[in-house]
Amino acid sequence: MASTLARFTAQVHAVLTSPEPRPGLHPIPGSQPLTFGAAILPPLTYYVALLLLAPPPPPLVDSIYVISIRNVLALAAGILFFRLPLAYHVPQSIGLTYQLGLVGLYGGCRVIDSFFISPYCFKHIPRRVKYVHKTRVETPAPEQPGTTKEWSDGGVREPYSHTDDPTAGKTTQLDSQPGCKPAQAKERRRSSLGADIARKMSDSIPDLAYDSYFAMQRTLNGPDPHPVLETATTESGWPRTLCDRASWALELELSMRGVGFTWTTADVRHTRKTWLPTVGNRVHSILVHTLPVLLASWFVIRTIYMRYLAAPICRSGLYDGERCDRELELFDKRLPLPIQLLLTGALGAFLMAAFSLGHSLFAIALSPLAPSPLAFFPPLYSTRIWDVTSVRKFWSYGWHRLFARLFLVYGVWPGEWIERKLTGKRNDEPADVGKVLGGFLSSAFVHSFSVRGVLGGSWSSAAGEAKFFVLNGLAVVVEGAVVRAVKRSRRRRGLDESMWYDGWVGRIWWLTVLLGSGRNFARGWVKSSLVREIAFR
Repeated sequence: MASTLARFTAQVHAVLTSPEPRPGLHPIPGSQPLTFGAAILPPLTYYVALLLLAPPPPPLVDSIYVISIRNVLALAAGILFFRLPLAYHVPQSIGLTYQLGLVGLYGGCRVIDSFFISPYCFKHIPRRVKYVHKTRVETPAPEQPGTTKEWSDGGVREPYSHTDDPTAGKTTQLDSQPGCKPAQAKERRRSSLGADIARKMSDSIPDLAYDSYFAMQRTLNGPDPHPVLETATTESGWPRTLCDRASWALELELSMRGVGFTWTTADVRHTRKTWLPTVGNRVHSILVHTLPVLLASWFVIRTIYMRYLAAPICRSGLYDGERCDRELELFDKRLPLPIQLLLTGALGAFLMAAFSLGHSLFAIALSPLAPSPLAFFPPLYSTRIWDVTSVRKFWSYGWHRLFARLFLVYGVWPGEWIERKLTGKRNDEPADVGKVLGGFLSSAFVHSFSVRGVLGGSWSSAAGEAKFFVLNGLAVVVEGAVVRAVKRSRRRRGLDESMWYDGWVGRIWWLTVLLGSGRNFARGWVKSSLVREIAFR
């Protein structure tokens, strides 16, 4: 037994320390295996620079000497981040090498934004935000028309509301109370798709079965997060001590969405009605929702790989141009169209569940730090997937916004500026086309840059992810124009702007766009052997 354990330990050590790229990994020629020093130096340099970036007091940090030192440190950190995926790879993992590209590009862009773009172009250094959460009812009374924008409540209805019960759809004491309008009683009920179907079923099934259905629904939903009304105020005169500065720097460096600071991303900043998930809620979500989706999608991915794609590929650690291209084009050669779409959907579900799992695990691990911003994890997805009715809503509310600040600074703002210059629009006029295309083009570059790191540095081989995001950007622009034209046509004919079937048409549309364009994304992941690694081959 001891000898077997020793051999196993020796094999694991040999795999982890081997400089040879694993089969299927094609690192950039000339790059070296990642070392601990190379991995830790960029974030450490960035952190030291952040210690000098925090706004005063003391006044010393505003001196020209301190500003010069912090800018030199920031410039060094940015260069180290950008160099990371170009000079190094992780020989043991294709996925980690891909992530190295994301980390390097994101880190470098974040440093440039924090130390140069924000302070010098916008005269703004992020200040910490203090959150105050007050308990609220799950479904507050509807506000007056025209007083809110779509994003003021996250753009969606209450995703965690479970006010439907076995008596829903039937006359209740609440409904029959004097002065209680039917619309008000109806507003207290959950309006999601599943609940609507359940209410329609209530008249055609026995009470016992109806009660059992809702009991099962409550079991699956588990404990709800705590509904709160959030108020955020900027803290002034902070940080004061060295310890405060160390906390400020750590919180800003770790907060991808800017949670706890004045440049919080829109999905958090615009959502006053939010939820504070409990540890029990996170654990239940992992066990009942996230893990089943993760395992089911992984099973589909592995099954497709083993049946269709498990063939010899270019085994050399070095990318060998056209010969490897021919060997790696397995997606179109081996997979029928229905299987391509199935693999695309499975990869999307796998990634969504994996992000959710990581988000929940970090939230659980850091929950003892509350009320520190490090323990504040707002919902990663602000709506359930079946409530999405357009491509725009999918990317706005149905997908994570971890890279939102990067796309805003390097895509959305330049895109808006270009549109205004080309069309002569004023600064106070919306430039939605430039905003959308700029955001998606920046996303296309970020993801293509990362995947090329596992494809021998070939931009042409990494074009699949770029096509995916560009096509989605164009789809958002097209759908916006179509929606506006349809509404104008309905108004001219004296009809309501919204019809009962719009939601279903929207669901079919966004699923078609995501699966159709997503084939480019899946093709790149097959070519780069990321699908192979997910399948544990």
